[in-house]
Amino acid sequence: SSGINAEYGEDRLSVLSDEKASLSKELEKTRTTLNEIAQEHSHLLYQQEKKNNRKWEDDAEVKFCKACFKEFGVSLRKHHCRNCGAIFCDECSQFRSSTPASKAKVRVCGPCNKELNP
Repeated sequence: SSGINAEYGEDRLSVLSDEKASLSKELEKTRTTLNEIAQEHSHLLYQQEKKNNRKWEDDAEVKFCKACFKEFGVSLRKHHCRNCGAIFCDECSQFRSSTPASKAKVRVCGPCNKELNP
C-alpha cells in the first residue's frame, strides 16, 4: 500500500514539475510580448507627440528650402508640406499622398512621404 502511495506521489510530482516548466515558459513568452507591446506603445506615443507639435510655417519667416537649402525667390516658389507644415521648394515637395487630415492626395515632403507610405 505504501509503495502505491509513493509511486502515485512521484507521478504527481513529475506532472506538477512538467506543469511548472510549461507555465514558466508561458510566463516568459507573456513577459516578452508585454515588453514588445510597451515598446510599441512608447513609439506610438512619440509619433503622436511629434504629429501634435507640427505647425504651419509662416511664409515670411522661411527663406530657404528645408531639404535642399536653396534660397527662395521669384523663380523658386515656396510650397507647404500638407502633413508637417514645413516649407519646401517644388522639387523637394513633389510627392503626393493622403494624410491623416486629407483622404485626397496632397503635396508632401520626402520625409513625410516615407512616413505616410512606408
